[in-house]
Amino acid sequence: MTKTSKDNAKSYYQKVKKKGTIYVWGMNYPTIITKESIEKAYRDNGTEKYNKSYYTNKLNEGKGKPGSDCSGMHYGLSGYDTTAQGYYKRCETRGNFASIPIDDIVLLFKGKSASDITHTGVYLGNGLCIHMKSSLANCVQESVDKHGWTHWGRPNFIDYNTVLKAAKPVLTRELLNACIGVDVKFLQTLLRSKGYDCGKVDGDFGGKTEKAVLKFQNDNRLTVNGIVGKNTAKKLGFKWGGA
Repeated sequence: MTKTSKDNAKSYYQKVKKKGTIYVWGMNYPTIITKESIEKAYRDNGTEKYNKSYYTNKLNEGKGKPGSDCSGMHYGLSGYDTTAQGYYKRCETRGNFASIPIDDIVLLFKGKSASDITHTGVYLGNGLCIHMKSSLANCVQESVDKHGWTHWGRPNFIDYNTVLKAAKPVLTRELLNACIGVDVKFLQTLLRSKGYDCGKVDGDFGGKTEKAVLKFQNDNRLTVNGIVGKNTAKKLGFKWGGA
């Protein structure tokens, strides 16, 4: 199997989003939505839920655009058609979401357990993910902490011997004491890289992290309130993506 570099993989998934890919059950990216491709998707994958009316509506919504369901988003890189569970099984390294490598590109999975995976997407390595969220939302890019991901994995079609080009982590919300998430891990990593002791890099904004933020704000003539908002985030090295 030919593997793609991390940067090429990241560009591929960003293109899926940029092209305005429409969620169509049973379709693989980069299939273009036409009358013929919609009829084939219905013949091969139609169910009571995804019935003829569903596919007709999807044709009207996205004619001329790419179509894909959640696992189909990976098809243009992997070259094989399988389910979210199938992609999880083929990952060479896997883990629970709490252990996700925050500066790498990996596949994301959601399910009740490792044997009951029902949804997949991709983590871009900067705090954001892209996935075919639903038939209503289609393809979205959002904070990786938002969708309730449960597992991650390194797929067999990405070359993990290559280095992912560094990108500023994106912060989409204010962070303060009691916040939990991947974005807090980025905060703690950035604080430590600048010489501020925030304790463990565990994604849990506790007392030590707050003290480190307060000291950083004081040292950099920022508002000293322990809250990582737009100005503090930018000074730390985040790209601000919040309201």
